[in-house]
Amino acid sequence: MGWEESSRAGARAFHDGDYGAAERHLASALTEAKKLGPADGRLARAMNDLAMFHHALGRLAEAEPLYHRAIRIDEASDLEASPEFVVTLENIAELYRSQQRNSEAATMYRRAAAMAETLYRRAAAAVGGNHPDLVPQLAMLASLAEAQDDLEEAEARYRQILTIRELTLDPADVEIAGSSGRLAYVLTLRGRFEEAESLYQRALAIEEAAFGPGHPDVAATLIGLATLYHQQGRDTKAENFGRRALEMLEQAFGPAHRETASAIKTLASQFAAKRRYAEAESLHRRLLEIGEATLGADHPLLVTELIDLAGLHCDRAQFEKAEPLVRRAMKIAVRNSATSDLSAVHLMELYAWLLDKLGRVSDATEISARAAALRARVA
Repeated sequence: MGWEESSRAGARAFHDGDYGAAERHLASALTEAKKLGPADGRLARAMNDLAMFHHALGRLAEAEPLYHRAIRIDEASDLEASPEFVVTLENIAELYRSQQRNSEAATMYRRAAAMAETLYRRAAAAVGGNHPDLVPQLAMLASLAEAQDDLEEAEARYRQILTIRELTLDPADVEIAGSSGRLAYVLTLRGRFEEAESLYQRALAIEEAAFGPGHPDVAATLIGLATLYHQQGRDTKAENFGRRALEMLEQAFGPAHRETASAIKTLASQFAAKRRYAEAESLHRRLLEIGEATLGADHPLLVTELIDLAGLHCDRAQFEKAEPLVRRAMKIAVRNSATSDLSAVHLMELYAWLLDKLGRVSDATEISARAAALRARVA
């Protein structure tokens, strides 16, 4: 099996939740790509694919050097810019941002955006405006703008994509639904709820006609609508759409599959905001159990679930229940953090605050000192 076939097999296994098989296939793809030569662009792609796998599973210390090696290969090539190079730059920028390495993240985002702009202008000069061939470049620019919280730029790019889709595709094409949903998401972030709702409803109608009203591919649009209604304070509608999305995903994948996580999170946040703490806690515990079952008890991706659950206890001043959750999250983060990673520092500071709330002043002082020392080294 060549590098490309192994890479595709790895992607399929990852989508199916078989992470062991995914890692084996992607490692095999890298081995095969090395046979093509140390400066071959396909080797950079195989490195990026394996890095993305580690990144998605929270193994940042394993992902980062692979990204760097892929970047060095691309830098040494004769290509001024390539879509694959942009993806790698954006990936490492996202890794840096997750570690609060904001200056490094900004540098990589700017570099990726400049390269994506070059690719877009080159394509526009070749095919003209409103051509379908421009969509991949516009999608890169929109994604990069969104990642940098430049929502005005992201909106403009997503509007361009939707215009192209409308001019070149049948009105019932699911690509139009996807573009409508992406624009609606950004408009929701910008507080433009009326237009966002219209776009989500349009996407929903297309998807239900194409896939059927109970198909899991419809769930993302339902979650978008649930989030929009929640932000508007339309709580009954928000809950109804959130529950409908969760039921679809449960029927398609089972109640303990990670594909259900987005819908569970949506409902949990709605319940927490309405101080329906028992229901929110039940959902957050379910998320934690799914993560433990699929990833293992000490996986770095569990940190978010642990902190979310601890936060519910803190909201009710149940600090003694929050303490073991934060302590566990802190230990996982410290064990998996890089030398330039501030996320572990923040968790140590949170744990010190919690210890102080519990009256364990000496323990809080010790953790605060450790956090300060680590912060000094990171800075």
